[in-house]
Amino acid sequence: MHHILRSLAFILPLGSMITGCASGNTATLHRPEYITGDLGTLTYHAVDLVVAATPAITKNTPLVVTSLSDIQNLDQSSALGNLVADMIRSRLVQDGYSTSELRTRTTIALRKDGGEFMLARDSDKILPPKSVAAVLTGSFTAAGEKVYISLKCISVSDGHILAGVDYVVPHANVVDLLSPRGS
Repeated sequence: MHHILRSLAFILPLGSMITGCASGNTATLHRPEYITGDLGTLTYHAVDLVVAATPAITKNTPLVVTSLSDIQNLDQSSALGNLVADMIRSRLVQDGYSTSELRTRTTIALRKDGGEFMLARDSDKILPPKSVAAVLTGSFTAAGEKVYISLKCISVSDGHILAGVDYVVPHANVVDLLSPRGS
């Protein structure tokens, strides 16, 4: 029984779970039941909750998703932070939202033994971002047997957090994704 409980992941409240702000008005969604599932299921559900809590964000609102940062070093991510960001982008596109890929190269890179690549992390090789209204970003940290993930939608114009969701996954399920890039 203890093993089963350890393998479950739960959506956790952030404040009163989710608070959305639009035009100075504050709307609070009812606290949903705890949700269980794998990293992908929980991330998709978190995106759905954030989008539902931000009525100012429409399908035409230009959005950008950034890698989630290690809370101990906000200038650093890992495979986990990059994977969760990719899942967020996928969910937004599936739901019809206007989402830009920041890592798009100005040209396709062809590597003899590696293939063709359109994504990059070198700022000199990527396209400049178009106008953006909001950024979906967040952070993560491992503590004991759990990894805590915090997802936020932030207004680019004033830096206000429009909505946020926290969720937890078992450390054992993502341990291989936690090492910083390059280590």
